[in-house]
Amino acid sequence: MVLILAMVFVVGLNNYFVLRYNLNSHFEQLRNSLKVIAQTAALAVDVNTLQQIPLTREGVFTAAYRKVSETLGRVRDLNTPIQYIYILSKTGTLGKLQFIVDTEPRRPELHKNKGTARPGDFYDARKFQDMLAGFVASTADREIQRDPWGVTLSGYSPIIDMDDGKTVAILGVDILADDIAKMQNEIKRRTWIVLFAGILACSLLGVLISGSVSYPIRKLVEGTRQLARDNLDYRVKVRSRDEIGELADSFNKMAGSLCESRKRLENYFFKVTQSLVRALEAKDPYTQGHSERVANLTRKIALEMKMNGERADLIACVAELHDIGKLLVNGNILKKNTKLDSVEWNEMKDHPVTGEKILAPVLDEDLLRVIRSHHERVDGEGYPDGLKGDEIDLPSQIVSVADAYDAMTSARPYRKSLPPEDAIKEIKRASGTQFREDVVNAFLLVIGRSDPQAGRAI
Repeated sequence: MVLILAMVFVVGLNNYFVLRYNLNSHFEQLRNSLKVIAQTAALAVDVNTLQQIPLTREGVFTAAYRKVSETLGRVRDLNTPIQYIYILSKTGTLGKLQFIVDTEPRRPELHKNKGTARPGDFYDARKFQDMLAGFVASTADREIQRDPWGVTLSGYSPIIDMDDGKTVAILGVDILADDIAKMQNEIKRRTWIVLFAGILACSLLGVLISGSVSYPIRKLVEGTRQLARDNLDYRVKVRSRDEIGELADSFNKMAGSLCESRKRLENYFFKVTQSLVRALEAKDPYTQGHSERVANLTRKIALEMKMNGERADLIACVAELHDIGKLLVNGNILKKNTKLDSVEWNEMKDHPVTGEKILAPVLDEDLLRVIRSHHERVDGEGYPDGLKGDEIDLPSQIVSVADAYDAMTSARPYRKSLPPEDAIKEIKRASGTQFREDVVNAFLLVIGRSDPQAGRAI
């Protein structure tokens, strides 16, 4: 009985730490996403206009305040999870900040007790001391904040005067985190239930049939090892109707619950990052819908090349973010209706590397490679690294073909759209030089099924 109880205790403790590890890792992904959103929003604010806002309650009536407030409102509307977005400036009083701009919350009915702050209103600034002292990296809350207005998680980024490199203000974004807090509490509750149920079940088994305990316990231990390896699809198979069988069922339910929780967090992350795509399309209206169409075509080609559905969905999600680096490309370059000069073209060619840097905190190496390499060519004439042949990974090649086809069949400032049949001919002509032949073949099969008229050009 002592041995069985000790083993169950270890199993329960392992379960708890594995759950905490997975929850914390996805929580860090969400924090990093908030940093990216705050940093992107900070780049959208005009420093000169911001400095024209007087820090008095009448400042809300100035044209500069309205202009900055409208900019923040657009960022809030493009990022669905955001509830609050605001800008703070430092004061001469240690531990105090002052509001410059504070927008209305997305859902005012949920925040009846919170009024919008006016310019000059004070705010507790203790957690911003490093940023105000010149440490200019973006940051986010390390834990969920609970206050009378709800459960929130916040991200912050400095607004920097590019002339002297100094931090002039801090931009903050808040999202509601009630679902995350409830999920944390539910996971803790289920963990303790499984632990106590396991202790009771194994105690009874130790008295009744001690000899039959070791095998199912080993199965449970293997289950914890699989969870520790991040194999959340693993299920314990124990054919028993006694207490150990119940413990195995509870373990499987817990693993299933954790798997669903991770999927919800991943979906939440992709919704946040997809808001960045909407910000890009708002900057360059000629690319509106481009990212979504590339993602849909990428998924179809991946499935045609016998990738499993989960992998194809993941690559499609990354494909939707393939042009995210254009957020930092000059808007005049994106909308220019004549040929780019060498300086402009070099800035445009940097967008894959820029996109990789933006998403580096939240994507793993394999997925970042798609962001960086979707403009590489089989013949080595692509950019940014001049990779050739098998040096280019398959997902990047798939996104490259989908991106090229949609770009050719979409209108741009410098040219009209091509008919689908002409675009297909161009793709076939570039097979073996710009694109991999097997990817082009899969693309042609997909297009032939989805668009019979275009398929006649195959």
